[in-house]
Amino acid sequence: DVMPVAAAPPMPCHSCREYASGAIRAAGFDSVALHDVLDVELSVKMARRRVAALTTVRECETYMDEGLPLGRLVRISVAWFLSRGSLTDTPQTVDTYRSFLVSGIVVARGLRSILERTAPQRVFMLNGSFFAESIMAALAVQSGIPFGTYEKGLIHDGIVMTPGAAASRLEVPEAAWRAARDTPLTDDESEAIDVYLGGRRSGGGSLDNFWRTRVEDLELIRRELRLEAHRPLVVMFCNILWDSAVIGRDLAFPSMGRWVVEGILWARSHPEVDLVIRIHPAEIQLRNHPTVERMADHIASNVTALPPNVRVIQADDPISSYVLMDIAALGLVYTSTVGLELATRGTPVLLAATTHYRGRGFTVDPDSARAYWAEADRLLRTLPLGVERERTRELARRYAVLFFFRFHNVLAAVTEEGRSRPRIRANTVSALDPGRDPPMDRVVSGIIDGTAPIAPPGSTLPERASG
Repeated sequence: DVMPVAAAPPMPCHSCREYASGAIRAAGFDSVALHDVLDVELSVKMARRRVAALTTVRECETYMDEGLPLGRLVRISVAWFLSRGSLTDTPQTVDTYRSFLVSGIVVARGLRSILERTAPQRVFMLNGSFFAESIMAALAVQSGIPFGTYEKGLIHDGIVMTPGAAASRLEVPEAAWRAARDTPLTDDESEAIDVYLGGRRSGGGSLDNFWRTRVEDLELIRRELRLEAHRPLVVMFCNILWDSAVIGRDLAFPSMGRWVVEGILWARSHPEVDLVIRIHPAEIQLRNHPTVERMADHIASNVTALPPNVRVIQADDPISSYVLMDIAALGLVYTSTVGLELATRGTPVLLAATTHYRGRGFTVDPDSARAYWAEADRLLRTLPLGVERERTRELARRYAVLFFFRFHNVLAAVTEEGRSRPRIRANTVSALDPGRDPPMDRVVSGIIDGTAPIAPPGSTLPERASG
């Protein structure tokens, strides 16, 4: 599933396989492929017979195979491949789901054989959310084998690692947060997080810069959106519907689409408030991965006419989200990192789904739709001021330092020269000796010990990147 439906088939298996096997050979290790442990062609034929009778998405989602909930384990990959958040009973969707189930059956059979042959003490793998890795994680749990996962983080050359769960969930250990929560930031940490968050505003400090040119003129934005300064502004920040950061994270609402529609209905009953819905620019800005199910289409299909106090900023609109954050009285967020950034300003944030910063004390976290809109009403009646805003701001900034500077591990040995173009910077084996690259030391210890690699207090990106 390395390419979405808009760009494949055929899948670029030859390049992906060589990329991985070449790196393994260069490191002096032996690799094991599925065809080394089973007859792939025969296994595929058998798997196709098993799933041939599945005719609905629901049947595919609930499919079990030899004790594994394969339907659930492959679902994120199906949605990602189709570039959709919702899966409906269309021929394309059901056929795609069956194809992923076939791959899942074959992969599960091969991984069982590999685990039996190698008897590993630890399993370490990428991401943990997509079908092959989620199947391996389930098999590791069944076999009592500790596992960990890693993924590129939000910092250039940074990786995050999570023991016993998918790294894509960005789960900061609770013990690390408890310690950071109760420790005031140093002057250096405070300055560093200000610089980093300021860089994000201009597109730096992250993997993707969706706008080389952006509209930041506040008065121009107010005129274009017909926003009046005396009216409370509520901004709803969307994710991409098919993003693995969203799928399976629903909590107060059954889906992000339902959250947006209910937000419009809520605004209709609150004519004294302006609601701006910011559709995620990645819907159209990700090269080779255009979104099939777009939020604007979802709104048009479910809302006959927008209330006069609701504005929708399309994915291709260069209006800066950060200017909207500057003037928002309240932020409505599903799982986006924008929620954390808003909280570092002291702005109240109402979370709708499960995300890594939920429950940390600086967001409002209802667990039902009714409670969500009741909290929105309460916050707008009595917007936090003074001491309460400063408390939110300080807690969020402490968490931001922990998350961006200490949870992320910026490796000195590897750099990425543009998306998916890694280069090894270590020229000798001694460059990997213990003590030469502290983030690498933490990651290796985390693999062995089953602990999340967290940098010590006082770490900031410039210090770690130069390490």
